[in-house]
Amino acid sequence: MKTFKYETHLHTRESSACGTSSGADYIKAYIDAGYAGLFVTDHFFGGNTAIPRNLTWKERIKLYVKGYETALESAEKINKEIGSDFKVFFGIEQTFHGDDYLVYGLSPDWLSAHPQVETMTQKELFQAVNEQNGLMIQAHPFRLRDYIQAIHLHPRDVHGVEVYNAGNRPDENELAQLYAAKYNFPVTSGSDIHNVNLVLHPEGHLPIGGVEFLEPLKDVFDYATRIKNKEGKIIL
Repeated sequence: MKTFKYETHLHTRESSACGTSSGADYIKAYIDAGYAGLFVTDHFFGGNTAIPRNLTWKERIKLYVKGYETALESAEKINKEIGSDFKVFFGIEQTFHGDDYLVYGLSPDWLSAHPQVETMTQKELFQAVNEQNGLMIQAHPFRLRDYIQAIHLHPRDVHGVEVYNAGNRPDENELAQLYAAKYNFPVTSGSDIHNVNLVLHPEGHLPIGGVEFLEPLKDVFDYATRIKNKEGKIIL
């Protein structure tokens, strides 16, 4: 049976300070790995962004979406060349005191028109996402690193939980699964990929994440609806 796999958590060097691959670099690699599409979720201004802060808001947003636009342009070119239908969708990753959230449904135009998003609290951002019928997922909720001072959980202000993150230790993913089960949350999986070599490994594909569906995604809001309805299979 044919299925459709999507990467849900991906960073580019254009927009994430920690990204080392261009948005364009990922497209052919993910096609070869059997994926039907990906979401570009670069670090937004509360996190490890590559965007200077001394610009106007619209200039910052224009630079921020470069990673997504570069990936989209590459996908359109490769689709024409090889007759594929690989999709590129837009998302963001926003950070609050070390805890990260993947947001789907706030478009580049919406961001450009809402500069107040930069100073929204986690709860306010969740409300804004709800108003757009989007999706807000807590990424790698139990990750602890030197740059993360504490674990924060907000079960009242999130739609779901990323229970598999390829950059996590196994115990961190296991704790996320227990948390999601306790609150009956929808779950997702993502690679949190920063470099295309995670896919293009000489010994074969390293563990990468994503969500798999029986039917192709139409758009970001289709993804949001399916996850909220607990459709799809997480890729481990």
